[in-house]
Amino acid sequence: MKKSNINTEVIFHKPEIEHKWLSGTKLKAVIAVLMKTEKVKKPFTVIFTGDRFIKELNKRYRYKNEATDVLSFEYDKDSELLGEIIISLQTVKKQSLKYGNSFQKEAFILLIHGFYHILGYKHYKKTDYRKMKKKEESALNILISKRII
Repeated sequence: MKKSNINTEVIFHKPEIEHKWLSGTKLKAVIAVLMKTEKVKKPFTVIFTGDRFIKELNKRYRYKNEATDVLSFEYDKDSELLGEIIISLQTVKKQSLKYGNSFQKEAFILLIHGFYHILGYKHYKKTDYRKMKKKEESALNILISKRII
């Protein structure tokens, strides 16, 4: 299990596929930009894993017996941590091929999505979906303009 040295903890939890395409420097930069953009002071945890583990979590917490791309757990306001983002690298690989993104870009898109979930954004209603999508697109554009992605 690898950890980064930034306040936000990044863990590679026994992924079934390689994670060498996720540069530690770029990952730290993405997290730093997201936190600065949203003026977030609390750290959070990002866990990169495989389909098997994320499927177990999805079944336990969302009652869906299938792998998913990203799960987000927003913590209580009194917590020292903002929350947790769990991303399946196997699903990242599949989706990167499906959507024509690089592996790294697809992983960062899911990180952005999870980040806005732990900030409290939802997408169950159309109006909420539009708000969240606008935030995600803005963050992605900032990262692209800074040549991080």
